[in-house]
Amino acid sequence: MNTLTGYVIVAAALLLLLAAFAFWRRRGSTRLPLSLYIIGVTVVWAVLLAVLWFSGNMARFQTYALVFSGFALGMLAMYIAVHVYKS
Repeated sequence: MNTLTGYVIVAAALLLLLAAFAFWRRRGSTRLPLSLYIIGVTVVWAVLLAVLWFSGNMARFQTYALVFSGFALGMLAMYIAVHVYKS
């Protein structure tokens, strides 16, 4: 992965975050939607993993990537549960 790819990934994540925030403001809701939270946390993880990737510390990158994988599976399970068990 080269530097340009990392910048494109971070830029795309930020655009998704801005679009989700704009959609949330347009709806006039008082709570942040779950999707906006997921996108925000994913952007933070993407920046953290990009910094570790470009620093060249592969052992630490792999450790954080494994933690992120577990976190992503947990977020996916939570997202599915919210839509299956609507209150």
